Amino acid sequence: MPFRLKHSLVISGVHFLTITSALTLYTTAHAQQISPSTGQELASANLQEITVTATRTSRKVNEVPESISVVDTEQIRTRQAADISDVLRYLPNVELGGGPRNLGLNPVIRGMGDGRILFLLDGARQDFNRGHNARIFTDPSLLKRVDVMRGPASTTWGSGALGGVISFTTLDATDLLRPDERFGVKIRGGFQSMNEQYIPGISAYGLLGEQFDYLLDFSYRNAASDIRHGDGSKLQHSRFESYASLAKFNWTPGDHQFMFSAQTFDQSGEVPSNSQAAATPNTLVDRDTEQRNYTLRYRYENANNTWLNPEVLVYHNTTYSLEKRLFDRRRDETDFSTTGVNAHNSSRLNLSEFATQLFTYGVDYYHNEAKGKRNGAIRPEFPRGSTDVVGIYLQDEITLWDRLSLTPGVRWDHYDSQADGIATSSNKNNRVNFKLGGALRVTDWFSIIGGYSEAFRAPTLSELFTTGTHFSCGPGCANLFTPNPNLKPETAFNKEIGARIQKSDLLYANDQLTVRGAYFHNKVKDFVDLMVDFVFYPIPGNPGRGGTTSSDNVHNAVLEGFEIEANYAMKYAYTGFSYAQTRGYNRTDGSVLSNVQPDKWIVLAGLNWPTYDLSLGWRSSIVSAQNRVPTGGTPTPGYTLHDLTLTWSPQSGPAKGFRLDFGIDNLTDKDYRRHLNVLKDPGRNYKLAVSYQF
Repeated sequence: MPFRLKHSLVISGVHFLTITSALTLYTTAHAQQISPSTGQELASANLQEITVTATRTSRKVNEVPESISVVDTEQIRTRQAADISDVLRYLPNVELGGGPRNLGLNPVIRGMGDGRILFLLDGARQDFNRGHNARIFTDPSLLKRVDVMRGPASTTWGSGALGGVISFTTLDATDLLRPDERFGVKIRGGFQSMNEQYIPGISAYGLLGEQFDYLLDFSYRNAASDIRHGDGSKLQHSRFESYASLAKFNWTPGDHQFMFSAQTFDQSGEVPSNSQAAATPNTLVDRDTEQRNYTLRYRYENANNTWLNPEVLVYHNTTYSLEKRLFDRRRDETDFSTTGVNAHNSSRLNLSEFATQLFTYGVDYYHNEAKGKRNGAIRPEFPRGSTDVVGIYLQDEITLWDRLSLTPGVRWDHYDSQADGIATSSNKNNRVNFKLGGALRVTDWFSIIGGYSEAFRAPTLSELFTTGTHFSCGPGCANLFTPNPNLKPETAFNKEIGARIQKSDLLYANDQLTVRGAYFHNKVKDFVDLMVDFVFYPIPGNPGRGGTTSSDNVHNAVLEGFEIEANYAMKYAYTGFSYAQTRGYNRTDGSVLSNVQPDKWIVLAGLNWPTYDLSLGWRSSIVSAQNRVPTGGTPTPGYTLHDLTLTWSPQSGPAKGFRLDFGIDNLTDKDYRRHLNVLKDPGRNYKLAVSYQF
């Protein structure tokens, strides 16, 4: 591990221990001087069915016309999520490509791949994009919830959200504090058998006075062995060591709220340069990955002032990767950063007894900067450049008779991408996107939803400006990247219609049935694709042999399908299922698209024993074979996986504060490969997590 990584980890650890010790001593010394009831008063509300991803305003999931799934804290903990694939694996029309190494994970939503999905971490854009690499790195133990919005969302969030939005929200101190508590410490540990992964961690959190809360968290993961497949073989060179930390502070003087958070993620391991593929002696690298996220948010909320509810978010995040190729010690450095600010306000108008409007309007700005070096010199395969994007948006949430809601919106974005050292080094464009969503509550328990939404994705710096060697093909032969600064943005036009049922007290007191279904038709124009022209004679862009590789707007596409999910829960049991289907076609020649996931069923059931604080869960993933592949593509056989979970969390008695989670993924040790993956996925995985909160 290089000095840079070691040094940063040592400093982070020292700061964490110092701050934790100081806060512990301060809080213990003053515990008798603080009213114990304040912790309960300041405890956060249950946000399980509340989302801000669709409209940037707090809305119940069942009230918004968009298709949104929420994975809450309890689900993340019960699943013992090792990475984001464990968080997202049971959601309809969401699949995980890229293989089992977490450095290569690429989510797919409704047939739209990772590069066409917008990632948010506490509201901050995560725009890092490098071929065969994951986009975001975070430890699931830090997460409070994950919102997944399926479908185009540029009217709300700007460039990048053609397939949808995945929004990660981290924990606050008030999520961990129990009633009447002013301070707490939580220690935890875990183990996963598929790669002998050890997962210790510690949190310190509390309240200072009546207005300030803090959370400090540190976690460590050590995968001591290679990933085991269902046939007993192992994925060589998949071991890793990672550290993650979170420092989060909230200050709430009156109607004002200030939040600051700092997150770090560091991972090192000996892996192939393309972590989505098998290792060879020529591709093995010693890789260190560092990601840093800094966020500052201000909010003003006054129940007596319906015109002024502003929020300002300022953020900065960086991703740094250092790869030292083992056979020749070549050093490749990748450095990417995003700095942005978002400011918006919401104004509520009560037009009459039966009509209200909530206007949300604001401005977004962010700056992306990329740098690449090879052995200290500029690396053309990861061009040095920058992108500036500014957007202005307006949204109106109209409610009539408490039964009909309409949400029109419009947004204008302008982007300007520039690169260093290239003759034609600029790409500018702008785009106006519209949306109109509606929800009609026919009865107290039955609703109809529908909508139209647009989205765009500005070409990335790599797509626009990459030069250098793509691959070698023998002595005097090399395929060369050629830049294409004239790329147009990809655009999407989505129509969606669906229905929802939510009914309580159906069979037993306080039981609940939820059913959601939606059909979508998404037309996408100007897809950007990587075109490889491999020839053994000179062509423009390569005076020698080997041809060229460049990005181009090559075709238009249609993605259509549907998803349905139903869940029923009562005091002692729950059950549910979901089914999702997507079809994708190239509108230019009628062929099928390569990035579309197969049909998938999820079936689940569980039992609760409140007397013993026990819960048992079972989930099956039934995935169809994918034979709808382009000419020359590789079909994928179908498979069925079964997962079990068991949780014991005493709520009283001497074991209160203790929690044990046990799980088995891939119970039957199925040997399988997900569609779009080159590598096979893990076999049976025993998981154990233990925590104690005091």
